[in-house]
Amino acid sequence: MSNPLDDLILDIIARIEAGVPPWRQAWMASADPRLPLRANGEPFSGSNAWLLAFSGAVRGYRSPYWFTFRQALAIDAPVAKGEKASPAILYKTRVLGEPTDGPDGGVADEAGDPRVLRYLKTYSVFNAEQLTDCPRAFLDIADPDPAARAATRNAVLDAIPARVEFGGGAACYVPALDLIRLPHPDAFNTPDDFLATKAHEQLHWSGAAHRLDRTFGKRFGDEAYAFEELVAEIWPQPISCGAAASPTSFSMRSPRPAALGAMAGRLCGSFHQPNGARSLAGLCRPAERSIPAVRR
Repeated sequence: MSNPLDDLILDIIARIEAGVPPWRQAWMASADPRLPLRANGEPFSGSNAWLLAFSGAVRGYRSPYWFTFRQALAIDAPVAKGEKASPAILYKTRVLGEPTDGPDGGVADEAGDPRVLRYLKTYSVFNAEQLTDCPRAFLDIADPDPAARAATRNAVLDAIPARVEFGGGAACYVPALDLIRLPHPDAFNTPDDFLATKAHEQLHWSGAAHRLDRTFGKRFGDEAYAFEELVAEIWPQPISCGAAASPTSFSMRSPRPAALGAMAGRLCGSFHQPNGARSLAGLCRPAERSIPAVRR
């Protein structure tokens, strides 16, 4: 069965196999990744935040604004002929059989408990730069202040209360000790390399059984291990869009790179679930939770 995300997933796989995943790019050959915005200026969330950031950066778009076909028509800026849409994800839940809903509230399960129905589908969006005669307000976008972005990024990472030990030549999360080990910051090539590696290991830290309880895998390279690494690789990317663009230092290698396609599809749904990577914000120190939100 065809998956609307196939083109994007295949592109990501090809870049991983070439040694340059999109979230590790320095972005010099494309555009600075931007936090994607809806037509009304509301930021996209969940999977769409990184899916559209990837699409926009890889295609070289500077505008963060994305429109459906009808939204483009509504501002008298139809999609230009021959332009290719990017996939976005719609995730919904519906609870059936709640007592307060009355007879029109749907049917509960056999035990009389409410049933939760979930569905996920894709829809097509276009960047403002793909529209004909798009209003300049969606195109003339000021570049973000690097100092402000760096401050926001640092605040996000510093709010995560993981225990970190510095020293040695490896970066890893140690589940048995519930701590992160990192080389000293001055051992990294750049400050961004250090911060991206720190973010990667913090994401592993969030998956501990007494936190978000993700499955880490039983051996290097199995599907659960690779999926966890994919989650940890992508976690710094929303920070890059909303705060500061930076590569991650981990070079992902999988014995079966094509298998990442199925895992990427699963990942799209996981970012819309309460146990997704965005829940890491909920583990921040209480006073700082309002900030937007051995594993190597």
